[in-house]
Amino acid sequence: MQKVRHIRCILFDLGGTLWTPVDKAAWLRIEETSNRIAVEALLRFTNDQEFSSMESHTLGALIRNAVEKQIRLEARQNPGYEPDFVLATMEALQQMGISKANRMLGEDIYEALRIRIPNSRVLFDDTLTTLAQLKQRGYILGVVTNRHYGGLPFYEDLQTIGLLDYFEYEPMAISADLGIRKPNPDIFMYALNKLNVHPEEAAMVGDSLKADIRGAKALNMLAIWKPKASLNESKARFTEDGLLAYVLKRDDQIFQEIHIDIKPDIIIENLKDLLALF
Repeated sequence: MQKVRHIRCILFDLGGTLWTPVDKAAWLRIEETSNRIAVEALLRFTNDQEFSSMESHTLGALIRNAVEKQIRLEARQNPGYEPDFVLATMEALQQMGISKANRMLGEDIYEALRIRIPNSRVLFDDTLTTLAQLKQRGYILGVVTNRHYGGLPFYEDLQTIGLLDYFEYEPMAISADLGIRKPNPDIFMYALNKLNVHPEEAAMVGDSLKADIRGAKALNMLAIWKPKASLNESKARFTEDGLLAYVLKRDDQIFQEIHIDIKPDIIIENLKDLLALF
């Protein structure tokens, strides 16, 4: 690969880029535990017979689905910005028939639904070694991530899995904490300003064409696409341009967006491929 020059900072997405979810069965077990805590919080608030008589497993899934649906709806109505997650939770609960749902309940339910990182995600095999070598070579490393949950628990999670050995936490651009989300240029600029780097001096590495690549290109950053591991089978069926078209069309349907052609500067398969570039 040809060397990439004049880049002194590399920004990374997290999910699908540095880590991947645990297997489906393990994820469902973790989710069910989280749902059960949400049910307990709800039943402390209301003695409504409809909910108290419902099986905990069913009620927990109902709560999670209602909250996630409301968050997606509000995010689509105001793209580039995060909704108030607690208010979205309150709205979801009210739609379920809990008319007196207040902010305290919204906070309790929303936090109960949080799935912590260490038990639910696995770093790719080459994540830490690649980050270590890039840091050793003198590159400034940063994070720009769309996430529903941030705050102290997220800091603790990153510390537990070892990522804070390579990234400073304070310059991280975390959508849940900032209220803005990729591809909004402001979330990228938050990280770049904190790191004292101009966009032309930075590369963005991510798995989302709509969020990572589109956002990076808008700021004239070097845009590096690392397709999701789940696309491995699709890669064999498409040329590079065909894969781009396939993913963009699929994302248009999922997110109900108008089609926009997005072309990354570089496509990599594994994180360690960055070491041939930088």
